[in-house]
Parts: sequence; C-alpha cells; structure tokens
Amino acid sequence: MSARGGSVFGGKKYLPIIAILVLGTVLRYYHNLDISLWHDEAFSALLIKYPWGEMMQRIGLDVHPPMYYIFLRIWHYAFGDSLLALRSFSVFFSVGTIWAAWLFVKEAFRDNHRAALLAAALVALNPFQIQYATEARMYTMGAFFAALAAYFLVKALRYHTLLYDTKKLDMPNLPSTIFDRKKMVWNYIGFSLSIIVMIYTHYYLLFAAAAICFYGVMYLYVHHQGKVFEKFLWLLLSLIVIVISYLPWLKTFLFQYRQVDSGYWIPPMDKWSVPSTLYTLLIGFGHDVNQLNVQKLLVVITIMILIVLYYFLKKTQSFHKWLVLLVSAAPFAGALLFLLLAKLKGSGSSVYLVRYFIFTGAFLSIVVAVWLSQIKYKSLSAILTFCFLLLNFWAFGNYWQNLNIKQKPGLNHAAKYLQANLEPNHKLYVGSSFMFFNLKYYASQLNIIQRPLLFSGGNVEAKNLPHFAGTAILTNDDLLPDFSQGVKSGDTVWLVWTNGFGASKPPIPSNWTQIAEKEYPEVRPYAGANVYVSEYKVN
Repeated sequence: MSARGGSVFGGKKYLPIIAILVLGTVLRYYHNLDISLWHDEAFSALLIKYPWGEMMQRIGLDVHPPMYYIFLRIWHYAFGDSLLALRSFSVFFSVGTIWAAWLFVKEAFRDNHRAALLAAALVALNPFQIQYATEARMYTMGAFFAALAAYFLVKALRYHTLLYDTKKLDMPNLPSTIFDRKKMVWNYIGFSLSIIVMIYTHYYLLFAAAAICFYGVMYLYVHHQGKVFEKFLWLLLSLIVIVISYLPWLKTFLFQYRQVDSGYWIPPMDKWSVPSTLYTLLIGFGHDVNQLNVQKLLVVITIMILIVLYYFLKKTQSFHKWLVLLVSAAPFAGALLFLLLAKLKGSGSSVYLVRYFIFTGAFLSIVVAVWLSQIKYKSLSAILTFCFLLLNFWAFGNYWQNLNIKQKPGLNHAAKYLQANLEPNHKLYVGSSFMFFNLKYYASQLNIIQRPLLFSGGNVEAKNLPHFAGTAILTNDDLLPDFSQGVKSGDTVWLVWTNGFGASKPPIPSNWTQIAEKEYPEVRPYAGANVYVSEYKVN
C-alpha cells in the first residue's frame, strides 16, 4: 500500500475483518433481549419521546450531555423504540468500535496488519465491550468515537508530515501536494467532529479527548521544525473549533456538576479499584475483591499488564504508541484527579465507576495486540494469542452461565404478569423510583391502560427527590405521596417494588390485605436484585 493512496481497507482482502465484525455482532446479540430494561435504559427510552425543545431542557436537568440522546432520537425515527431497536443502537456502535480499532491500528502501526486484525478480534471478543452492547446507554457510542477520533488524528498527522516534507522541495503545486493538503484538511475535520461528539456524549470522555488533543500537539512539536504558527496552524484551528463548540453547553455543565456534587452516590476508590478495572477491561466480569485468592489474581494480572506495557513501549517503533498510552491512561488520571480534588475539600469521594473505562478500553486491547504481534518467536506469539482469545471467549461463556439468564426474567415478565391480571378499575403503584421508569416503558409497550404512580413517601414535589432518581423526567403528577390517597374500600391495588439499589418494600397501610406476591429475579442493576409484584385488597 502506498503512503498516500488506498481505501480504508488498505487494498488487502478484507474477508478476515468482515468475519470478525460478523462474530462480534453475533456475540453482542446473544441473550441481548433476555435482559430486562432497567432504570437508566428506561430513562433514555422515555426522554427521547418528548418534543425536541422539552427534551433538551430536561437533558439539562440531568447529569449527562445531550449527544447520545440526540443520536438515539434520530435512530428511533427509523427503527422505533422497541427494546430491540434501542439496544441495536448500542450494538451498532459496539461493532463500530471493532472496525475503528482495526482502522486505527492499520494507520498508527502501518507495517503491522496482523496487529490490526488481532486488535479487532480482541475488541470483538472482549466480554466487557459485549456487556455494554446489551444496554441502551451512551457507553458504546463514546468508545466508538474515541477510537475514531484517534484514527482521524493519526491520519491527519501523516498527511501533515507528507505535506511539509514536500514543501521543503519548494514545489508547492505538485499533484501530490494538493492531494496531501485535501486529505489533511478532511481528516482534521473528521478529528474535530469526533472530539466534539465525544465531549458531548459523556463527561468522562473529556479526559480521553484531552489526551488525544495533547498528543497531537506533542507529535507536531517533536516531528516538525519551522515557525510555531505554521507548524500548529491546522491542529490549532481544530482545537479552537472544539473549544468554541463547547461554550454553549458550559453553563449547563457547571449546573450539572453542582447537582452531582450535592447528591453524590458513587462509592469512593480503594486500593483494588485500578487492579480490578484492569482485570475487567481485559478479561471480563464477576470477581469478589474481598476474597484473598481474587486479590492475589489481581496483583498478578496488574504486574503482567505493566510488563506488557513496558515491552509495548520498548519494542514498538511507531511514535503513535504514545497516543495509545495516553488514551489508555486518561480515565485513570481523571479518576485520580477527582480523588485529589475531593481530598483537598476534605472528602474521600471519587468519580470512579468501572463502566466509564469502556470508553478507552479498546486501547488497552490494542496494546496487547501490538505486543503479541511483535513477539520474536512466532510460535510463542501464536500460542499466547490463541490462549488470550480463548480466555476471552471462555469469560464470555462463563459470564452467561453464571448469570443464569433463564432464571432471571425481571421486570419484562413482571409487566406481562400485570398485563394479564390488571383490570380497568385497579390501581398500579410503584414503590421505588428505580422501578418507575422501566415499568412506565413496559406499560406503554404492552398497552397497559393504568398509569403507574410512584410512591414518594410524603414528597409532593419531584424536585425534592435526588437527581439519580430521574427527576429530569419525573413530574409532580407522577407522585403518590400517600398510599391512602385515591383509594377506597374494596379497591384492588398492585404494588411493584424492588430490593435493588438498597431499596425495600415501602410501609403498607394496615387496612390493605395482601392477596398475592410474585418475585422476579433481575439481571440489573446487580446480582441479587429482584422485582416484586404484590396484589392488595383495600378493606
């Protein structure tokens, strides 16, 4: 392949990458619809149904930027708002991340096509990447645009270098020079748009975006001589566009930051947070860090990752290895920054959730892929590659086996039970805000005529509830402050509640007699969570 030409497939037979994409798609749809929609997903599904202006206003009242909801709304115009449609949006970007990782490695490590295919395979089989393809949230979209932004940047920098190498010849109108300039400009545009989408998708992506932009400055500083303005012009223009694009949202960002700070819920970091995250990013799922054997395993895996990282940096000739390192480290650096700021304020809190690391998790897989491809002894490389792929595939199967999905029908089946038994004059109440939106979604999908009301324990104003209860789309009309309100003797009341999120069954009036109660184990938010449907007769 020449330095300038070629398609995104590099002129190679692309059957292997198509096979990897197909495999990744199949794995991401496996049991995808067997997991009931949960609180966060239902928030996404309901938010996009408001008129555009009201939707944007309500997004501002939440704690996330708007881009995911904008994209999902456009998607639902074409495919609807069924569970299949909502989660297919996540599958689309999750499979896209496989493709983007392949493109990036092909561009950043141009003589290593094997590493590109291996990186795609590792992302395709990675259980953590697969998990979030089964969730209608912004995580796979953010991961895709992070990889795409890195791809566009390294490609823009390549044409940037070619352009200025040619410029030294003092022959500015060569056809190759015109070609390089066009390619450079278009790739800087792609880079800028990808970064803008990133920072408008999730706030944790600000760290990855900062790392990618910093790398661009570092690369030009190291590789180009000449006047500072001329050297940085196109990247500087891109950065200016990115900063300007964020100014309209800055006021909302500051409001949302204060809102999170006043209603904080994320557990603090501990000594096992980083090792546990590294394990999850590379291998998969469930582990109890309180067990001594698991702690030993995490220490071993962390040491192994550090060794792989050392040899990746030592053996890899491409300067773009530093981009991979920076983006891989960015979320960890961001979490430590939050922890430091909290310590300065006298708090031990931190903004650290493992799911936030999926945004750059593909770059850690790229480290492993490039390292494996560079092992001197090809047979050893092949054995280690096979073992690591097999380990990921085993982790995928083991996750679903331990999940025992057939025994966890969740709210999906609970809603169908209600559909079969609710009568027009019955009441439908919800005992937890973490069940309210998902039940509201299923009620609309199953044409349940009763409007569910949320028991609020005396609260008559939705704004008085914590933001993580979904107050951005919760109205005062949704609330039921008192169970005795609106019921009379002889009424039948159905109560949906959960033990998830630390919730429990709300106090029931003494004149209610329980007729029946059904239990439906849930997959999300975590193992051990159940949905309960209780039927009562009011005396």
